[in-house]
Amino acid sequence: MFGRQPKEENIEVPDIMFPSESELEEATEDDTELSQISNIEDSSIEENNPEVVTIVEKISNIVSPYFIVVVGLILADDNFFLGIILIAIGILSLLKISLTDIVALFLEIKEGLTSDD
Repeated sequence: MFGRQPKEENIEVPDIMFPSESELEEATEDDTELSQISNIEDSSIEENNPEVVTIVEKISNIVSPYFIVVVGLILADDNFFLGIILIAIGILSLLKISLTDIVALFLEIKEGLTSDD
């Protein structure tokens, strides 16, 4: 009454032809030949690749803690708990403090509080 009448659409489904077993075997043979050729080409690329990878890793190690802190600051407006957790993780990452350091500190505090001296 108040809305439009739905349009009738005729959708044609295309006929799909699956390859036969012989065509699949030929395709796998071609793939193995191509993979052998690509392995030869990849070996020349891998010689230069570690330099690029190490540079990207260094940049990532520098930038990622700042990114985590910035995301935490942005999320702190909407979700305070999640924002504070991300800020803490980013700051700990910037200070190069690992989980083992935190556990060791916790154990030292625990031993200091429970000692009978």
